[in-house]
Amino acid sequence: MDDTLKRLGTDYVDLMFLHQPAGDFLAGYRQLEKAYKEGKIKAIGISNFQGKKLQELLDNAEIKPQVIQAEAHPYFTEDEVRATLKPFGTRLMAWYPLGHGDKSLINEPIFAELGKKYDKSSAQIILRWHTQMGFVVIPGSTNPEHIKDNHDIFDFTLTDAEMADIAKIKKNIRYYIPDDVKVEKYATMNLDFSSEK
Repeated sequence: MDDTLKRLGTDYVDLMFLHQPAGDFLAGYRQLEKAYKEGKIKAIGISNFQGKKLQELLDNAEIKPQVIQAEAHPYFTEDEVRATLKPFGTRLMAWYPLGHGDKSLINEPIFAELGKKYDKSSAQIILRWHTQMGFVVIPGSTNPEHIKDNHDIFDFTLTDAEMADIAKIKKNIRYYIPDDVKVEKYATMNLDFSSEK
């Protein structure tokens, strides 16, 4: 950790992630806990933890993760992971927040309707939905106009009824299926994931 801080030219980092539950991930997490206790990191994050490996981490963690990066968007709200982590106050940081650019999600009629009402794009409506769900959302873009638009979501609030209408489009569709989810949920379905990246 000291070498990392030296390379960064700082005494601490705000948030450090254990990227995935690979290898001896518990040993890696213990290193993050040590750095947290020493004040070298201010928050511990995890990414791509699900099911049994998430539970194993929680059962062995002295300091529970403050953030989890996971796929989340209106089609998939990561309910199981959020329910598991709710007692610890862990925040979800959404990746694929716009459904990996899936036009069927972006073009859902509810987003066009709300976009007209609030004079926003469908993407802006979805990003606002994320913030009201309590998710940390950092959409990626290299387009300066999109970056500006992605930030321009704090001058309106979706109503409870509108949030409920958006909830109706949930389909439990993932754009990425983690290995442990493939094993746990799809083992009996004879699906071939060999071409997935």
